[in-house]
Amino acid sequence: MTKTNKAFMKIVAICVIVALMVPMSVSAAQADPIMPLASYYLDSYNTYICDMGNGRIEIWFDVMGTGDMDEIGVLSIKLYESSDNTNWTRVKTYLHEDYSSMLAEDEWYHCSCVSYQGTAGKYYKAYVCIWAGKNGSGDTRYMWSYM
Repeated sequence: MTKTNKAFMKIVAICVIVALMVPMSVSAAQADPIMPLASYYLDSYNTYICDMGNGRIEIWFDVMGTGDMDEIGVLSIKLYESSDNTNWTRVKTYLHEDYSSMLAEDEWYHCSCVSYQGTAGKYYKAYVCIWAGKNGSGDTRYMWSYM
């Protein structure tokens, strides 16, 4: 084999190896996808209503920021009650100004709850305003939670 043929065979061998590796790298990328963030400030969030018995309920929330936030948590919770799960009446509004446990400062994660003494056998749902802020800016998301 001439020197030119050897160089050509090396190039072909390298191309074949690279061609065989490309599908492997695509599979690896598909196996571990990059999940989008909720926003520039919010990584994830959720709310729950827990029946504590005898009509008492707790509205839980957890909020994760994309890093340390100046403020993180919940700005407001509007609680609704129903006898028939169709017609709803607002029975309570929680504001972060009145409930210090709703917002944390200089944290990346916050989890807490507020409670309500309702009536056993009634239905409850909550409209929660989630918040994370840093350097004078931030983001809100709204979420319904049902019991």
